[in-house]
Order: sequence, then structure tokens, then C-alpha cells
Amino acid sequence: MSVDRLIEELHLQEAPVSTAAAENEVTEAEFSESSDPRVVIAPSALKLEPEQKRQKLEMDAVLEMKKQGISGQEVVAKLVEGSASFQTRTVFSQSKYIKRKSKKHSDRVLILRPTIRLLAKAYYLKDPDRLAMLRADQLALILQMAGVHHGKNVVVFEQTLGLITSAVMERLGGSGGCVHIHRGAVAQSIPCVHSMNYDESTSSTLLPVRIKCLLAGKQLPYENNRKPVNEEEENNDDSTAQKAVEKLEDQDQEALARRNDRLERERRGLELIDEEKAHSLIIGSRTVDPISVLELVFPKLAPSASIVIYSPHQNMLVSAYDWLAKRQTVNLVLTDQMCRIMQVLPDRTHPLMAQHVAGGHVLSGIKVIDQ
Repeated sequence: MSVDRLIEELHLQEAPVSTAAAENEVTEAEFSESSDPRVVIAPSALKLEPEQKRQKLEMDAVLEMKKQGISGQEVVAKLVEGSASFQTRTVFSQSKYIKRKSKKHSDRVLILRPTIRLLAKAYYLKDPDRLAMLRADQLALILQMAGVHHGKNVVVFEQTLGLITSAVMERLGGSGGCVHIHRGAVAQSIPCVHSMNYDESTSSTLLPVRIKCLLAGKQLPYENNRKPVNEEEENNDDSTAQKAVEKLEDQDQEALARRNDRLERERRGLELIDEEKAHSLIIGSRTVDPISVLELVFPKLAPSASIVIYSPHQNMLVSAYDWLAKRQTVNLVLTDQMCRIMQVLPDRTHPLMAQHVAGGHVLSGIKVIDQ
């Protein structure tokens, strides 16, 4: 009998009351008596059977059934039949018992197509510190306040494993540009972008720009980190050397193609910033002061550009608030959003008690120009 069928039968009929329950009633004589008020009065332990005696099916038998390839639903059905206390439980208790055993003995792997919501939830539950405590509801607020939609040009600097960048790319839908400012020669620590498996059209909107190029005000060439060939390697066997040379040539061609693609994307991103075509600026900071990014990008934003800054540290946003208030920015709002998950079950609905509530703060504003 399947687990779902067992649960359905529990809701269709009330659990029968066992006559053995009357024999286990605790009488007044079974309570321990003590004149000491510090002693807790409790029923005699002689009437309390250990949990192992309530189940006729031993653990070795369960392991043997698993070795024989018996499904988890059949194992749960056997455990229900072998439970001595199952019939004395209430309907809700029986349902919880079946679900608990099903979770323990039934291995289920559910493969889902990646989405921004699932990535945000998975990384938040796994390691919220690396994600800067960014919840999915706050990510939606950031995209809304930044006005990200099809065809927009958005500048992003973030320390949230690429979650904000990936969400912006999804919203753009293959049109517009997402200028991703990063440190180092190549954009790293953006697993959320790679996990989405975007098509070529959506991936074309990602424009990584090295932050040192912004500091220099122009595009800088990549450094050649290839090691020189030693003389001993040149004197090796001809066939081995020839294979090594061919392998290096193939690798060099692939690396050259990737480098040219990065340079072209970077050129487009710098051109977008220099020509003041950026409609939004999003900063997701965990350890970097947002003001250092604002000093580089804010003067080059288009008029009426939206500015959104997220950080788990409120003091960073207060400093950024004061910095923006002195520089042609209106409608400055510092918000802290609360999200409560409601648990909806049959005959009982209440807020989910075990949930993460840690998050950050969002600062938003609009750039204006003097007339």
C-alpha cells in the first residue's frame, strides 16, 4: 500500500480507539508521592514502554528489505503494520508518523529547472554570509526599485555570488546591457550566472568590465601570464615535443578567442558608461564601501537614473545616504523589508516557526541634473 493511500485513509475515517488503552490508564496509586515540593510528581515508569518495544519490525529486517530492492512505500507500510501504538494515535499523529517514516526510508531526488528564486533560496539556506544575507523578496525589491526591464542598460557591482547580475540578465531578456564591474582579470565568484544556463541571446547582455579600467579611464590590455619554454623541454623527444606544441597551440587559440570576446564585451561596457547611457546602478556590497563605487560610476550615469544599494550593514548605507544627499539625488529611501512565510495545512494555518529572518537593507534614489 502506498504512503499517499495510507494518508488518505487516515483522513477518511477516524482512528479506532483501542481497548488496550484502558489498561494503560494511570491511576492515582501509580503516581509517586513525596512531601518534598522540589520533586516532580510523575506517573510510574513501569507503565512506560521503550520505543523499541512498540515496533515489531527490527532494524535488521528493514535493512534486509532495502537490500532486496523493496520500495520505500512498502517499507513504510510494513512499519505501520508492525507498530503497536499506531492505532492508538490520533489522525494527525498517524499522518505525521507516516510522513516521518517516509522521509527517513524513501530517497527521492527531484531535479528542477534552475530559476532565480530557487538559486536565491538554495544559496541563502546554504551559506547566507557569502550571499550578503540577500533574500529572494529583497532581490525582487532591488529589481523593482532599479526599474530593470527589457532593453535597459544596468551597471552592477555586487558581492552576492552573481545573483543580482543573473537576475538582471534574466529581466533584460536578451536586449540591453548588464555591465558587471569586477576585480581581477576575469569575473569570478559568479556561480549564479553559470548555473542558469542562459542561451546565447541572454548571455550576450553580460558585459564584464575590470574595475582598474574604470580607474584608468580606458581599456587596458591583458597581461600575458604564459610561462616560457625551458631548454630542457625543447631537447626532449621530437614526437613528444610535437604533441606538446600542438596542444599548446590549440589551447592558445581557445584562450585567444575567449580573450578577444572579453575585450569586445569590455569595450562595449566602457562605451556604455562613458557615453552616459546607463539607466540604473545596482550595488550589492558585503565588504566594499559603496561610496568607492559611487565615486567612479555616479558622474557617468544618465539623467533620471535609478540608484539602488544593498548591504547587510546599515552603517554603510547611512554613509552612502549622506553622500548621495549632497549630490543631485532625490527620493532617497532607506528600507528594511520583512518577509513572513505562512504554513497552510489541512485544518491548521499559521506562520512557519522555523524560518530564517536575517536580511539586509536597501537604499534607493534617483539622479537628477541641475537646470
